[in-house]
Amino acid sequence: MVMKAFCCTLTSATQGADKFFSRNSRKYLKRFLNRGLAKEQRYLVEGILSSPIEGQTILEIGCGVGGLHMTLLKRGAISAIGIDIAEGMLNSARQLSRELGLEKNTTYIRGDFTQTREEIPVVDIVILDKVICCYEDVNQLLVTSLEKTRRIYALSFPKPTRLVKLSFLTLITLGKLLRWSFSPYWHDWNAVLQFIHGKHFKEIYSKDTFAWSVHVFAKESDS
Repeated sequence: MVMKAFCCTLTSATQGADKFFSRNSRKYLKRFLNRGLAKEQRYLVEGILSSPIEGQTILEIGCGVGGLHMTLLKRGAISAIGIDIAEGMLNSARQLSRELGLEKNTTYIRGDFTQTREEIPVVDIVILDKVICCYEDVNQLLVTSLEKTRRIYALSFPKPTRLVKLSFLTLITLGKLLRWSFSPYWHDWNAVLQFIHGKHFKEIYSKDTFAWSVHVFAKESDS
């Protein structure tokens, strides 16, 4: 798959996220180079690899520095599109793809996926790692990302326990009081899973860390 890189104009609602994550992009890259994938990302890989991925195409929404989809490229996937709001994250992802010899297998897009979706093709595997909690309109994100999924849909979100919810809501409140440029969102995570099931996706893998819940689905017609 060959695709020309492009970008879109960021809205005021996403400029804060761009600033926050771009500022921290070098830290994320250094962490990956020193430690590899985080535990919840390793679980995502494990779940995705429960089905063959040789020759498969990937879309990672909120791709960050790209360690997750590049790991899957090393395991047999053929190409990956990474989209992220933060230019700093994408610069780090491009650097990492060059260092790993994957530059020809990756395409990076700056922007909000829900605004650029018309230019993105349907792919075999769609990944949203800790992304849904960054979107206010979760239904729009789910609908548009599921439409781009041919086979496997993988995501992670905050673990729906009382302690994690309290910590998350405290962080959200603090961010509003201090007027942070970026603030996450807490959604009804059980409703999210039910929505995905309702779009004819079957859960094939799930595992939790202390703070994150990981789920991998297969499209029923292909499972």
